Amino acid sequence: MIEKVLSRSMRLMFTGSVVASMGVMALPAMAQEKKVESVVVTGTRITSPGATSNSPIGSITAEEIKSSQPVAVEEFFKGLPAAVPAIGPGTNNGTGGAATIDLRGLGSNRTLVLVNGRRLVPYDLGGTVDTNSIPIALLSRVDLVTGGASVVYGADAVSGVANFNLKKNFQGFEVNTSYGGTSKADAKRYRTDVTMGATLDEGRGNVVLSLGRTKSDPLTQGTRSYGLSALNSVSGAPDGSGTTIPAAMSTTKGTGGTDALSGTWQIDPATGKLVQPVNLYNFNPLNYYVTGLDRSQATSLANYKINDNFEVYGEMFYTASKVASTLAESGTFNNTFNVPIGNPFIPAATRDQLCQRRGIAAADCVVGNTTIVPLTIGRRITEMGPRFNDFDNKTLQYTLGTKGEIAGSWNYDAYWSRGTADQTQIRKNWGSLAKVKQALNSVATGKCVDTSNGCVPLNVWGAAGSITPEQVAFINQSAILMQGVEQDVAAVSTSGDLGNIQSPWAKQPISVSVSGEQRKLTAYTKSDAASQLQGEVLGTGAPTPDRTGTFKLKEYAVEAAIPLIKDLPFIRTLNAEIGYRQTNFETAKKSQDYGSYKYGGEWEPVKSLRFRGMVQLATRAPNVNELFAPQTTGLSNLATDPCQLNLINAGEANTAGTLSNLCRLTGVPSSVIGSLDKPSAGQINRQSGGNPNLGPEEAKTKTIGFVLEPLPKLLVSLDYYKIDITKAISSPTTTDVLDGCYSSKFNPGLTLNASCALVFRSTANGSFNGTDSKGVVTTLSNLGTQSTAGFDLSVKYQVPLANLGVDAKYGRLDLGFDMNKTTSYHAQPTPASVDRDCLGYYSVACGGPTYKNKFTQRTAWTFGEFVFGYNWRHVSGVIEEPGGTNFLPAYASIKAYDYFDLSAVWNFNKHIRLNISINNAANKLPPIVGSTIGSTGTNSGNTFPQYYDAVGRYFSVGATIKF
Repeated sequence: MIEKVLSRSMRLMFTGSVVASMGVMALPAMAQEKKVESVVVTGTRITSPGATSNSPIGSITAEEIKSSQPVAVEEFFKGLPAAVPAIGPGTNNGTGGAATIDLRGLGSNRTLVLVNGRRLVPYDLGGTVDTNSIPIALLSRVDLVTGGASVVYGADAVSGVANFNLKKNFQGFEVNTSYGGTSKADAKRYRTDVTMGATLDEGRGNVVLSLGRTKSDPLTQGTRSYGLSALNSVSGAPDGSGTTIPAAMSTTKGTGGTDALSGTWQIDPATGKLVQPVNLYNFNPLNYYVTGLDRSQATSLANYKINDNFEVYGEMFYTASKVASTLAESGTFNNTFNVPIGNPFIPAATRDQLCQRRGIAAADCVVGNTTIVPLTIGRRITEMGPRFNDFDNKTLQYTLGTKGEIAGSWNYDAYWSRGTADQTQIRKNWGSLAKVKQALNSVATGKCVDTSNGCVPLNVWGAAGSITPEQVAFINQSAILMQGVEQDVAAVSTSGDLGNIQSPWAKQPISVSVSGEQRKLTAYTKSDAASQLQGEVLGTGAPTPDRTGTFKLKEYAVEAAIPLIKDLPFIRTLNAEIGYRQTNFETAKKSQDYGSYKYGGEWEPVKSLRFRGMVQLATRAPNVNELFAPQTTGLSNLATDPCQLNLINAGEANTAGTLSNLCRLTGVPSSVIGSLDKPSAGQINRQSGGNPNLGPEEAKTKTIGFVLEPLPKLLVSLDYYKIDITKAISSPTTTDVLDGCYSSKFNPGLTLNASCALVFRSTANGSFNGTDSKGVVTTLSNLGTQSTAGFDLSVKYQVPLANLGVDAKYGRLDLGFDMNKTTSYHAQPTPASVDRDCLGYYSVACGGPTYKNKFTQRTAWTFGEFVFGYNWRHVSGVIEEPGGTNFLPAYASIKAYDYFDLSAVWNFNKHIRLNISINNAANKLPPIVGSTIGSTGTNSGNTFPQYYDAVGRYFSVGATIKF
């Protein structure tokens, strides 16, 4: 009775809206002949009975996804053997407010994300999709296509495709809810989804509406013992930032000055003197191991079959998500300020030391004197509180389409979709560089030289708490940054067979698909005035000048599946597959034409064994960011500056062929040679941006393998893949540039060369920190190459326990094993760069670990209404990249890691299902490697939070109620 009422109510609720949105009327059903159903396979647009894929495809079922009760797609996706962690909740410093995915480690912008075989709008100018916008409650399965798929889906399917297939023709009412937390009762999260669907007009149509709500609490690094303090990756000692408290300071030697204050010194509030050594600031505790997520979703799907020739469908996806990250308090970040020696806040003892260093006469070394001292100041403004980064994302995409039969075996599918993604980023408690400069220019108590804007003089010479609320209020500054993407896609495809045009040895028609697609993408960024100025918002990596860009793509493709031989000895089937795609890529300044192709086939000698292979040329056009991003200065990691401290000396500063001389020639002032500080917080400035002259990159993909079914319900597949990218859109790493300049291995004469021309140090102190340093310039070009190769093994076996001699009432076992073995992984951004082999390594240049082996092994035991399971996740050991910085031995390698997840399901009755899952059941701690051994985005809290579990044992309980 309840089911009938719900079904009737939902029909009434949806019917009006469906008819209105589609603008169609129900027509009498036409007489139909019984027809063989065509099969739609991810990786081709050919639809034919019994179609199979010649490209390797892996699938993850809804049941596998549900076992760990994830709250977002990225959470389970990054654990797949073919995937590499990208941006997600484990990314704090470097998050873009989204969750992205990456196949084969070739970059998120080379992995095409589809929903029901259609593109989802990117969230940023880099062309990547925020997978937080995918409705996890409606997933039926996820298909992964290995290698290029540009012929089928377009330009950016270089490393592969992730196709998220949603449930079709859902009927009834279903509520899914889950709640979880760690064994320490933190990092709590919940997810609730309500899905309702109904059939229309005796099964000719269907409508679905799904509403979801997700909330995840952030987890700070200070809540875990291994994250309490930043650790130096070279020494293992507690480390931190040179922007500290009390303030650290330095100034250059003036005319008539002394060397007594060479290097960086720190205020001693008790004596008022500048002293050494400098105690660095521990920035770890406030940073996040897990960023917060607050998400609301609405998804609507509808279809209505008017007749065999005309079925209309529509989709609507809406997601509003808030992602929160946080960083340690803001500060002056070793910028150089022009401070009057007579500033009344300067302690008398410090004033005397500065006067000696600068050669200022005693008569002028008094309060009120206006003589300027260029003072590099590193003061952590703890009085301001932590820096918050709040991302507010809104994604809306709707699709209208029609499909049906044309004549004979031919059918068509045509659709138009529009997607918009808008993000507002709000930075709180970051501070204004201009106002700090204004507030430090004071020669009278309580009064700034420039009194505009209600200026309040700033005291950076005291202990924590010496900056008053009034001073904080004047220098504090929040910032607003916005970005938006709009994508329009119009596509039509038709497929069928050529009838009597067939091989004489196969007696089966050739199947063909012809498609056309037009896509337009416009993206922009808009920021407040402060965010467009380098360094004006204190502690920001790079400014975000306003930018906009548009490109258009017109593409035409043809595919053919050609049966060659059938039912001969040792040739049960032999089929060929070919395809070609022609693309016109257009921007405001130029238009380019290029093509992609594929050829391959399959051979089935006997029923249980099939061999398959494919060669493809995938072509990717540059995205808006790669084309139009302005040149700005951001951050990169660096543990050791080649010119820091005692690595160089003043005695060799003018001797050709020495490192000391080269450091001087590249911007280290003579007065600080031998005392140049190491990079503050292990970070340096790096300048990067777009290049409007970029062209498309090409990727040659080869796959070959077999599928074996030796026993009923036992399926084994093994595939080899190799992806070679030429004309790769890439930029050199900071390691490439610095090694190319300062390493005698790459610059034997230690002379100024092309790499040294990309080094821009601070003119004030010779460091790579501060607003007057561009840092290391890394320019985008089409000069790069990148490649990877390996094997994918998959074994699936469903075995009733009765087959093992056990009573049939004890059910069955479902066994699964998926493994990726990577045999090579190389990247060379430019011909002058190192051809870097990152396989089995981690480093600043390589980023997080690149595993040689990664597998998952799943077992589920179905016993009556119960299902018990485990998931074993394994990644191989890795070491630091050879030939780079010599890190602490304990941090220079990570052993193989194994995680075990447990799950249980109780199907109480046909309406109620209860779940419990325990992820990382053994509570395995993450590897500790210090804070400067990887890239800024991957290495955080002394580990790699996106790669290893930094949270600990995690419990989740859930329930599904359906009618």
